[in-house]
Amino acid sequence: MRYFNVTVLATIVNLSYVVLATAPVQHGPQQLVFTDHSPTASTIRNSLQKAEVIPDVLDDFTPLFSLNLSFPKSHASVHLGNKIKPSDVSSSPDVYVHAVGAKDDSYPTPTIRNNTTYTLVLTDPDATSRSDPKMAEMCHWIVTDITLGEDSVDHVVHLPREFNAMTAGSLPEQLGSQDIINDGKPSELMSYYPPAPPPKTGYHRYVFVLLAPKADANDVRGTAGLKKPKARPHWGYDKIGKGVRDWAADNGLTAVGADFFYAKNKKQ
Repeated sequence: MRYFNVTVLATIVNLSYVVLATAPVQHGPQQLVFTDHSPTASTIRNSLQKAEVIPDVLDDFTPLFSLNLSFPKSHASVHLGNKIKPSDVSSSPDVYVHAVGAKDDSYPTPTIRNNTTYTLVLTDPDATSRSDPKMAEMCHWIVTDITLGEDSVDHVVHLPREFNAMTAGSLPEQLGSQDIINDGKPSELMSYYPPAPPPKTGYHRYVFVLLAPKADANDVRGTAGLKKPKARPHWGYDKIGKGVRDWAADNGLTAVGADFFYAKNKKQ
């Protein structure tokens, strides 16, 4: 298994967010600035239902987090069903996570707790096409052991595409004491497999899902026990339509957030 070393930085005072890649990059540290315009839980749920992500990919649920996914190389972002060129998603995205629900006892998972670890996945329910999904679902990515900062429910999670990580001593001097530094160690259970819809198969839905341990799970601190899918097609279940819902259930996880985009091959 290949490991990431992730540094999460959040400037709380002005709700600006700085992302520092923990791997060397030629253009230096990236800075992403977001304002608090995250969609509501009902907006996310309605969008997932309208696109039939619910129920094709996920059972009905109330999102606890919104996801803002940005692809640094192309500057493309995912916005609840927007259209993106496959060439713009050739490398894994940066991820912004925002809590959209209040913390209460009705939550089905131990989310928004400092010791919770999360799993982010990317799946294609339309492989090879939506009309003939004989390879669906296709697993494109699984990143596990994601932790969020302790002092805010707004976070930027940067998942670097390199593995020769910088050390904490390499942090720029200009980062002041107001920055929260949370050194997590997310790991790729399945490496990022860039979306590449075949010619003449129309638009595919590419769905990101944020997963957390179920409320009755014994371990809320780590995901070392997650089982890696034995294959990408059908998430290793050898049956059309099997996918992240089945894998999550088998691993004691439940959906707490989701976002998606459409992409198609230019040859139609």
